[in-house]
Amino acid sequence: MDRGSPVKGQIHPFILISVVLSLSGAVIGLNRVSIWFAPAMLGVALVGLGSVAVSTRREERRRRGAAGPIDYGRLMATPVAQFIPWLKDNVRGHDRVIDAVMAELERNLRLAKPGRHLGAFLLVGPTGTGKTFLAQLLGQALFPNVEPVILRMNQYKHPDDVYTLIGPPPGMPGYEVGGTLTRPILEHPYRLVLLDELEKCHPDIHHCLYDILDTARCREKSSGRTVDFSGCVFFGTSNSGVEALRALCEPRGSGSTPPDAARWLGRSRDALAEAAGFDKAFLARWSGIQFMDELPPLHVAEVACLQLAKHWREYGIEVAYTAPEIILRAVERNEEFRAYGVRQLASYLQTATADAILQARQTGAQQVTLGVSSDGALTVAQRRDKSR
Repeated sequence: MDRGSPVKGQIHPFILISVVLSLSGAVIGLNRVSIWFAPAMLGVALVGLGSVAVSTRREERRRRGAAGPIDYGRLMATPVAQFIPWLKDNVRGHDRVIDAVMAELERNLRLAKPGRHLGAFLLVGPTGTGKTFLAQLLGQALFPNVEPVILRMNQYKHPDDVYTLIGPPPGMPGYEVGGTLTRPILEHPYRLVLLDELEKCHPDIHHCLYDILDTARCREKSSGRTVDFSGCVFFGTSNSGVEALRALCEPRGSGSTPPDAARWLGRSRDALAEAAGFDKAFLARWSGIQFMDELPPLHVAEVACLQLAKHWREYGIEVAYTAPEIILRAVERNEEFRAYGVRQLASYLQTATADAILQARQTGAQQVTLGVSSDGALTVAQRRDKSR
């Protein structure tokens, strides 16, 4: 292309000079009519330039995903206590964990300030015990208008995945998209960040998280912008080190007392460093480590009721009553699939009631009772509204 020719979409300098000279001549000519014309034109020009500057800045902020300053007063006023009953109703068998997490979270919210995130909680336990589910529910409660940032760490097994997390440098493929961790926070600073299965990612990912968990800040490589995490809550989950933490939780004689929070945190960090291979410096960045073990049969039965009702509700049908035999069968099946946790229980219930849901939808039922026939088959009865 000829260097002297203008690029498509640009105006030739000669045309701009001609327009400026023409406007200058018009202003001089009209100024002879009224001496106020030139100052008025100057004011209009300044207002126009200001409007263009504001619009350009707004568009640049939108394009680069900039968010407004964090309102720490809003964070301090968060009604944490009112979420606790709801969490316990939906996550059965882990009341102690919920109480510990919410107590620390409420304290951190009251002390919210720049350079300090709202909490970093590491949930350890066998698969299917509700670790991820608890974090997701808490994110819905704290920040109902924004989705949590959920990162599956088994997808970050290569050293170069650090760039996926905080954005590749300019010029590299995907730099305009930003980082999977940093860009959502730039777009909305109030988030719950869930790092699922932390033991499966590359150690360089852990190193990348050091400064973020320490100072609640990092620089996105793609845009060069500083990302502020002081409006964020961090959750990590791990399936490693279960036996080591379970041994810490076992009573050591009739006269023993459970360790206090500080002693538990130190012992659990040592146990995870030895049994799961986590770096001690990385574990030191987590302010709370909670153990979520397998559920006893009573809590499995409660979870079965919740999952059954939730599954049917997704099809617009309310389960008013469930026969105890159905729950007992679900608990027995959960013992068979114990290694897979409660997650396998949900799959079993969905499969076991699929035909019953079809039957209920064909009859137009909106509220049903589930029973068991003499031969052990699942029965569905439509429940009539007594108020009619």
